[in-house]
Amino acid sequence: MKATRGRQTRVIALVLAGFIVVAGILLALDWNGVRQVVQKAEWRLTLVAVLFSLMSDFCLSYDYALINKAFSIPLGSLESTEVGFVSSAMNNILAFMGAAGHSLRLVLTRGRGIESGEIIAASIFHSYVNNVMMLALLVAGIASVLFGHVVYGGNLAALGLLLVVLVILFFVVTAMIVLRSLRSWVLRVTGAIWHFFSHRDISPFLGELDNALGRGLQALRQRPFFLSAVLLVMAAQWAFAAGSLWFCFYALGRAPHLGVLLSGFGIGISAGNLSFVPGGLGVQEASMAGVFALMGTPFAQAALASILFRVTNNFVPFIFSLGLYWELLRRLGRPPVEGE
Repeated sequence: MKATRGRQTRVIALVLAGFIVVAGILLALDWNGVRQVVQKAEWRLTLVAVLFSLMSDFCLSYDYALINKAFSIPLGSLESTEVGFVSSAMNNILAFMGAAGHSLRLVLTRGRGIESGEIIAASIFHSYVNNVMMLALLVAGIASVLFGHVVYGGNLAALGLLLVVLVILFFVVTAMIVLRSLRSWVLRVTGAIWHFFSHRDISPFLGELDNALGRGLQALRQRPFFLSAVLLVMAAQWAFAAGSLWFCFYALGRAPHLGVLLSGFGIGISAGNLSFVPGGLGVQEASMAGVFALMGTPFAQAALASILFRVTNNFVPFIFSLGLYWELLRRLGRPPVEGE
């Protein structure tokens, strides 16, 4: 356990150092503009941005608890919310295609007598709903820009192409989650590839995962109001996150048009999530700043807002989660109490 904590501490320290370097490079690109923005900033508004970020994380964590309940994971709502908060906070800092969050949820809950496939199935569906809501927000932002904001030339073509690609991606991912035959085929291929490179057979785990996804989806189909609650809470999560970014901009001057805000917000987070960099560090900030600058926001303000959003939306909740993280790790050896 101590060795694991030591490795995590080193990785987190490297991430923080990398963030400082990336932030410095972005700010140095327009240092004079940055100084002017900083001098006029209303830093008290960043406290509102932090509040919105914490509300966003609470919604994300509570939604994880709702999905665990739908997937019949025997964890109490409070404990599921705690695990969701800690894993989401860690995922925002160290994520690689969501792997950090999934693996941490597995570590924190498998000692409770729950099959690994069931844990990962609920976690994957949670990530799917999360990404669907982010996609919907991004599509709404791009559509708002295309139809309600002046966009010229290559920017218009790029936004239109991105919109088409995102819609296609949504249908492909949804088909892989919902259609049993396609999902089973994807898992079989995944198992074969894993066996080829590692010489380990993970087909029993993938079978558990497939069955758990099927049972969870069936339970949600039978409880449409429960599914509506899951979607509503996740929509609130993204609304609070976007609100946090809006207050980051507002603290530094004028906030952009709503469609521009949602587009830069969605594109930046999507680029970070799809990158091969832990937490999308640097990729998210550069993408956000670039999109906002292309759509008329001064680069200095866009860069500062993107960096400030990373701090309020990722680093502050992560700091809040550390104490709870160590407490949850200490509980691992404790057998579950009857009725929890």
